[in-house]
Amino acid sequence: MNVQQFRDTVRHFVDDDPGYLRWLTHHPAAFVLNTTRTPSAAYLMLHRANCWTITRLQPRATTFTGDYSKLCGGRDELEARARRLGGTAKACGHCL
Repeated sequence: MNVQQFRDTVRHFVDDDPGYLRWLTHHPAAFVLNTTRTPSAAYLMLHRANCWTITRLQPRATTFTGDYSKLCGGRDELEARARRLGGTAKACGHCL
């Protein structure tokens, strides 16, 4: 059986708004999986990196990576990560 090695290049941002915003600037064609602070299958929302819902603070929010965290990378990688968490990445209704 030939097993292909999977190289996980997903970045996880928690309590690091400057790092997250810098990552978005350098990866405008990538994707973001918005999830709970500790990633879980309970909430996995997939966005394009330029989606307004994850690039602007929402009303009453004071941080991007506080209550929610961001898994950032390629779409296939993030969907695979969602499956490993026991869930499915739900596509954002605004950008996907």
